[in-house]
Amino acid sequence: MTAVPGSPVCAGPGEAAGPAGLGPAPAGTDGIDPSVRETVEEIVRAAHEGDDAAIRVLLADLAAVADTAALLYLRERLYATQ
Repeated sequence: MTAVPGSPVCAGPGEAAGPAGLGPAPAGTDGIDPSVRETVEEIVRAAHEGDDAAIRVLLADLAAVADTAALLYLRERLYATQ
């Protein structure tokens, strides 16, 4: 197994093991279906408004069609609103 610098799982002796998945990860919108982008924006709005019921429905809709790029985009948009 090859160590990946900064990875908490593969950090070597004397190497900092930073938290995984907490740094910025700009996803961009290339290759994301426009309807998926709109669903992400609706999730962000619902989260901002605290509408738990809408969030559950929208996340279920997104889960049916999401790929890694869409999930990274959702993460980026949710963190951007803080």
